[in-house]
Amino acid sequence: MHKLIFVNLQLFAGSEEKWQEWLSKANLSDRGVYVDMPSDSEAKQLLNMAAKLNHQPLHEFLRNFGIFTAPRLIAQFSHHIDKNWDVLDFLEHTEDYIHKEVRKQITGANPPILKASRLDKDKVMIRYHSSLRMCPFAEGLVEAAAAYYKQKVLTSQPKCMLRGDAECEILVTRA
Repeated sequence: MHKLIFVNLQLFAGSEEKWQEWLSKANLSDRGVYVDMPSDSEAKQLLNMAAKLNHQPLHEFLRNFGIFTAPRLIAQFSHHIDKNWDVLDFLEHTEDYIHKEVRKQITGANPPILKASRLDKDKVMIRYHSSLRMCPFAEGLVEAAAAYYKQKVLTSQPKCMLRGDAECEILVTRA
């Protein structure tokens, strides 16, 4: 989990007390987390525990976390976003304009690999691959990006790593 997402997870906790509870119950120390980013297994452990403590299934927790995080990420990388884009343009170019910059600017950053294809004027297929398998988080990001652009989209996942596929396919259709 790269630092931008990790910092947003701490904000998503809503309070220092809740954050400390998540870390403690996941058997992670606060000091270690800030010195070294958690490994994938530690990140999964933390996310699972946070979802459990919030009384939500993991996929729902991750989706809500994505919705929460998207406006912050969009604001942080707004200088890489063309003002004339709509939500589908934004999704189509996220890898080339945003993830590429994240990898360049932040040592050790490892955002998911996205391969987006514009199927037609109203559809984008995003192929998503991440060792953390946070595709519900990605769906939340898509939902919040649509809200940012004041547009409506529908998402579906013909393929999903959580169902055993090698990667996720997230089909985004303008509603």
